[in-house]
Amino acid sequence: MKLATTLSALFLTPLLCVSVPARASGQQAKEWTWKDAQGNVRSRADLDAILAEHKLWLNSGGKSGYQANLSETNLTGANLRTVDLRRAILTDTDFTDASLTGADMAGARLIGAHLSFSIMAATNLSGADLTAADLANAVLLGADLSGANLDATHLNGATLASAELKGAVFEPVDLPSPRWIALGEGLELMKYRDDPGPLTELRKQFEDGGYRGAERKITCVLNREEAHRDRPVERWFKRLAFDLTCQYGLSPGRPLLIVLALWLLCSGVYAWFMRQPGPSGIYFVGTRLWRGKSNTQGVRIRRRAVRATKKWKIPFLWLREEWRLRRAALFFSLMSAFNIGFRDINFGRWLRMLTKREYDLKAVGWARTVSGFQSLLSVYMIALWVLTYFGRPFG
Repeated sequence: MKLATTLSALFLTPLLCVSVPARASGQQAKEWTWKDAQGNVRSRADLDAILAEHKLWLNSGGKSGYQANLSETNLTGANLRTVDLRRAILTDTDFTDASLTGADMAGARLIGAHLSFSIMAATNLSGADLTAADLANAVLLGADLSGANLDATHLNGATLASAELKGAVFEPVDLPSPRWIALGEGLELMKYRDDPGPLTELRKQFEDGGYRGAERKITCVLNREEAHRDRPVERWFKRLAFDLTCQYGLSPGRPLLIVLALWLLCSGVYAWFMRQPGPSGIYFVGTRLWRGKSNTQGVRIRRRAVRATKKWKIPFLWLREEWRLRRAALFFSLMSAFNIGFRDINFGRWLRMLTKREYDLKAVGWARTVSGFQSLLSVYMIALWVLTYFGRPFG
């Protein structure tokens, strides 16, 4: 998926370049030059030499070559496609109108860098420090911003469709268009350090724009970050009750899957009780009429011995007996899951009305304890599903 996104970004970059104003169109016939930190005019060959030394420094683990330091240099309009600038020092560097498509800038220091109107499709910016950087109107289609620091960064007009934002510190000065960042990847895994305001404002923009899925992701981020700042007891309670169950509303269907898993798991436990000796187990409670009087009896459902005169019948009789126990366990587990307990709303009782006979299934001993826990958890999960699917309980 990531490879497909990268390839599509590389092919779409020429089309996106049409929408970015070319500020140096009048100088296209001249050889491109740049200025170093002292204001001296340098050639492309000088820049290539610096990049070659930097690549040697990376490959040798710092034993040869030297780390590229292009701080305060002017690289306006530079063609830096697929260059390797990992861990380079690029503080206050001017990359305005530059082409950085496919460049590797992982871990680079881009503090205060000027990247407005630059083409950075499929650029690797993972772990990069973009504090106070200017990314206004930059094209970051399919860029990797995982773990990047976006503190005080300018993002107005930036295109972040398909950009990876997992682990990014999202505290920019201004926000990109919700239309483009809503298509980003890993929105639910972003975070903030001190100021939740930008994420709160982004969620409001998603809500106003009708981006329900993206809104749920930012809600998840805000609640997770808030939980991390709580005391340990509160933090673990919220994780168990809200994060693992529905991700603070991001996965509203997960509670129903948990109910289904509990149904199957507990049915296995009930089937195990039916095979054990002792009073604990599931009882079939029915009413019989005898001589004009009703008599209620309870019979424990247990596994019966398989007897057959012909050996070839034994496997079939054994499977039939196993199905009888499993069917009773599944039905009782389903009753326990929907045993809401309201006087007029009890789905467990309604399930029994679907059968031809009038009867009830009761749990005794430890089976009753398991049934109680299953009922409590299932009712909570169903209520959580209703709240998260139809409402906004977490903000």
